[in-house]
Amino acid sequence: MSPSRRAGSRPPFRLPRVAALTPGRGGQPRLLIDAPSGAAEIYLHGAHLTSWIPRGGDEALFTSRRAVFDGETAIRGGVPLCLPWFASGPDGERRPSHGWARIMEWELRCVESRPDGAVRVLMALEHDGLSLLYEIGVGQELELSLSIGNRGAAPRSVEAALHTYLRVGDVTAVRIIGLEGCEYADKVAGGAVSVQTGPLGVRGPVDRIYESGAPTTVLDPALDRRVRVSPTGAAQTVVWNPWSSGAAALADMAEEEFPTMVCVETARLGRSAALLEMGETMAMGARIAVEHL
Repeated sequence: MSPSRRAGSRPPFRLPRVAALTPGRGGQPRLLIDAPSGAAEIYLHGAHLTSWIPRGGDEALFTSRRAVFDGETAIRGGVPLCLPWFASGPDGERRPSHGWARIMEWELRCVESRPDGAVRVLMALEHDGLSLLYEIGVGQELELSLSIGNRGAAPRSVEAALHTYLRVGDVTAVRIIGLEGCEYADKVAGGAVSVQTGPLGVRGPVDRIYESGAPTTVLDPALDRRVRVSPTGAAQTVVWNPWSSGAAALADMAEEEFPTMVCVETARLGRSAALLEMGETMAMGARIAVEHL
């Protein structure tokens, strides 16, 4: 089905007045939300949140100006859903990278206004024996809740991550708090295991998997704000910034964009992956809040 035909389709329910389903970049169908407590843009491709603006605030998420919107390629930025494996999986041989959920079109199940001025969005996808439900609460805070059920006949090991790209003013001035004392695997250093001492600063490429499911705060003096990421049902936090060297190798990210983003990802990976028996379900999520300094 062509992108234009998909973009012209309508859900089998009435959208609230604060939401509209329209063609977005590349003609891809997207849900636009402009509610009393927040605004957002969500593409059906990958159930991909590309923008969130709490009412009275500024854009909280980073999406690359070179991101590809063709209905096939994963979108660079926002909140990609990485599952049912992360990167190339526990065995290092899984394809596509970060799983198939972020490159498939999801079904829009429900969009409803809430009494607090927020909007609840429910999206679904069934593929390869897994049943996925993804709930996004768009308001003064961003609420993300992912449910994964095994509908197959055999047990499944499932990794998952909410690969959140946060917009920052200057990543070299950012301090990330809440990971102190946590063990982490440093992928830049070949997977070497270390323990975080003090707040995390970004002075070069960072790609770390922290053994922490606790809240993390990004202090961003350049934008005069702090962003708090509070996970639920997660065992790891991934922090990533490609720096100039890594960004230069990415066709869908401009080299000069790396100072304006940092990923703080809520995840269940490796030995913390969920082993789902037939009929079992796992759930994880995150709540993101922005406060001015």
